[in-house]
Amino acid sequence: MKAFRYERPKTLESAVKALAEADSLLKANGLDVLDRMKERVDEPVRVVTLIDVPHLTGLGQEGTGPLKIGSMVTLAALADSAVVKAACPALSRAAGAAASPQLRNRATVGGNLAQHTRCGYYRMKSFACFKRGDSICPVRIEGGVQELAGVFANAPCACAHPSSLAPVLGAAGATIVVRGPGGERRLSVADLYEAPKQGKASDTTLAAGDVIERVEVPVLGKAGAERIGFHEIRQRAAFDWALVSCATWVALAEGKVTGARIWLGAVAPMPWHAEAAEKALVGKPLTPESAAAAGEAALAGATALPGTTYKLDLVKVAVRRCLLGAEEVR
Repeated sequence: MKAFRYERPKTLESAVKALAEADSLLKANGLDVLDRMKERVDEPVRVVTLIDVPHLTGLGQEGTGPLKIGSMVTLAALADSAVVKAACPALSRAAGAAASPQLRNRATVGGNLAQHTRCGYYRMKSFACFKRGDSICPVRIEGGVQELAGVFANAPCACAHPSSLAPVLGAAGATIVVRGPGGERRLSVADLYEAPKQGKASDTTLAAGDVIERVEVPVLGKAGAERIGFHEIRQRAAFDWALVSCATWVALAEGKVTGARIWLGAVAPMPWHAEAAEKALVGKPLTPESAAAAGEAALAGATALPGTTYKLDLVKVAVRRCLLGAEEVR
């Protein structure tokens, strides 16, 4: 890889300042960043790591306040936390299912949310890529490798966002706290991501100098009977990326769904909010029939490519299984 300057700031403020400089790249524990640098997809002048910023590893809940998760908390710590298991069991499950035990002990919450697409065309510099500045997306061309591509919002770029945590955080109504040169910003999961732009590698709305400081998950269970779930479909049971993932939250009263949030992963360039599925579910009892109907409704707006038509069936299955397998939060 190209030589670079390595900086280890001790405070978040100094990290923000360093990252605001031109040709700087943020590194959490580096699982995604180092892969891109080895392939020379990224060739920064400066790499700024957060490993010496202590408060970013905080994980806990004060009284009846939200669950606060520092961006440098590892997926292993998130999966094993008794507090997380009680407050948002689906988040614990999603973290515990990601990658392998070795990677979960290094991968971080912030890194999982901000990682770049795993599209092979993007990650091989010898190929053209819309996200790296070319005018085409090779996935969309006849003969392109399409099996892992998105089925929603897949033009002009058909990549699929790989975060396992983002759909759960969307379903839980979490807030992403970002610190940048202009101070603190509080974003919803929807606001953290945007559609692909030509020449823009990241799918987040983070600007130069922005750092994800923490995630805040609101207290669940206030609406009465609430259930939150996560379901992921892969080719292999372990150490693999999802083909489709789903996270759901539902509130129930008098035997009927009074509120719902349904988010999908690995089906669009960003975590996908399946609003049509939510509307199909609200007002009905949560049954195998209504869950299946929500799965059908989740396909609203889908535009599958020839190689991704199988994902349409997986979306329906993932939504149904996620809803019926959701755990009650008290």
